[in-house]
Amino acid sequence: MTKGKCSHGEFELEKGCPLCVADRMAVEGNTPEMLKEAIAKVQPKNIVKVKYFSETTGELSNREYTYFSADRLNVGDIVIVPVRDTTGKAQVSAINVPESEIQAFRDKVKTIPSDSIIPEKTLDEMELEADESLAASEKQWEAEAEAELAEVEANSIEETALALRPGEDIEAHSYHEEANKLLNYAQHRVIKTLDDAKIATDDLSIISNLKKMMEAKRKEKLSPHEAQVKAIRDTYNYLMAPVLEAERITKSKQVAFLQEQERVKREQEEINRLRMEAAQKDAALHNGEISESVDLVEVIEAPERVRSDMGMSGMVDHWVYEVVDFSAVPREYLVVDSAMLNAIAKKHHDQKQIPGIKFVNKPYIATRSK
Repeated sequence: MTKGKCSHGEFELEKGCPLCVADRMAVEGNTPEMLKEAIAKVQPKNIVKVKYFSETTGELSNREYTYFSADRLNVGDIVIVPVRDTTGKAQVSAINVPESEIQAFRDKVKTIPSDSIIPEKTLDEMELEADESLAASEKQWEAEAEAELAEVEANSIEETALALRPGEDIEAHSYHEEANKLLNYAQHRVIKTLDDAKIATDDLSIISNLKKMMEAKRKEKLSPHEAQVKAIRDTYNYLMAPVLEAERITKSKQVAFLQEQERVKREQEEINRLRMEAAQKDAALHNGEISESVDLVEVIEAPERVRSDMGMSGMVDHWVYEVVDFSAVPREYLVVDSAMLNAIAKKHHDQKQIPGIKFVNKPYIATRSK
């Protein structure tokens, strides 16, 4: 890159000196905001990596997180960095990070604003006066940052989340590498002799052990989260029990009321029908004249919907089936009991015969490693 010199020092000729550009724009009457924007366009962005401080233990996280920086920072600087909807304290662990490392998710990288460095003499004071949002547990805001990074990486790079976190779980990575080797062997394997079959058996034993180790690792990673999910589910099942029961009771009473209204309405309409029928017969006996007035009952309202100031409720059709004669059900609607038949096939295939059923042996390769 060709360099030039001015009163402000060296600059790249292709981009020009940002301060000279700012001076010219100031003369032309531009606002401070416009000058700041112009300088930002020509100044190269500083890319740094930081490690978060734990708000509970004060220790640094093992992982590094990438940021742009408005100021030139040094390794070891303590800074306040944006994290999701809050901020956190971190230490700069690397500077002059190449842009190639963030090319895939550059637009998602946050910027550490100017004047974010915490002077050493005020660190203790700031820790004592920190906002409650900064006192959130390490698990909460570091997990949020991890989730954000994982989401960016997952959307930007066509690799597994595990492969994008080198060093996070070396053991799991070694399993994955070994599995890829076994896959390559399997794809190119030809079994034509007994010796070939023995080598394949060795690989099957290795695969069996590797599957067990990977499954154990998976359960190890999932176990604490599953316990947390179960605890949250149980908690909300308890917390929501009253509102769900209130809904059930109110709906059942509403259904009972609407059904009763409909029943009364039908009976009143039937009474009126019978009275009109009797009146018509009476008129037939008296040359078309009704001898007495027809006293019809008032039919009550049985609304399908009940509207109020806050909403609307009502009956909705919900058709289901009930078996009244199993022997009359067409064959295509009868479902075979697969669980029971598989159990019989496994233990009693040579003892119990079932009309219309044939037990078939479909052997598969079983592996027992030494």
